[in-house]
Amino acid sequence: MTDKIIVADDHPLFRDGISRIIRRIVPGKIVEVDDAKGLWEESKLQPPPTLFVLDLVFPGFEGDKSVAQLRRNYPQSAIIVITMNDEKETAQSIVNAGANGLISKSVTPDQMIGAINQILEGDLVICLQSEPEIETQNDISMSDLPQRQIDLLVRLGQGKTNKEIARDLDISPFTVRAHMSALFKSLSVTTRAAAASLATKHGLV
Repeated sequence: MTDKIIVADDHPLFRDGISRIIRRIVPGKIVEVDDAKGLWEESKLQPPPTLFVLDLVFPGFEGDKSVAQLRRNYPQSAIIVITMNDEKETAQSIVNAGANGLISKSVTPDQMIGAINQILEGDLVICLQSEPEIETQNDISMSDLPQRQIDLLVRLGQGKTNKEIARDLDISPFTVRAHMSALFKSLSVTTRAAAASLATKHGLV
């Protein structure tokens, strides 16, 4: 079945440009919408979307509230927000609401492609104009993590891909991605490399 990708932006030039970039990265059928009504209507049609690529501000869309609703309705879909908003607080709020990443429209096409690929590989990415990525590593006790997150962290430390992790744990790549996002939030990191570094630091590999 062909993947369905919804691109939502009320600016035709941005929407077309984003769709062109997505076509270079992800095979699938792209559906373009310019308001929240179209977003919700298209989302309900089968097959369910595998990827949402959204502006942060367009008619009827309510920022982190709408992102949280999409995450509840489509737990296995990837959600990427591409916006003119470069504020760290906004970016963190959107990621906390359930987005897999936020990318500034001001970055170069190559940076955008790189960030999207990272997100699709399972990274939680915030790519802004002034600071390409937010990266903080809080001291955390491994005993605080659920066993499934420990399982993922060990395999990240071993350098395994999402597909390899899925095979090891007998779960789908979509489920791996969901667990990976939760793991990154628990560790306060945004990349696989940072998580793998913590796995090494704590003696898991």
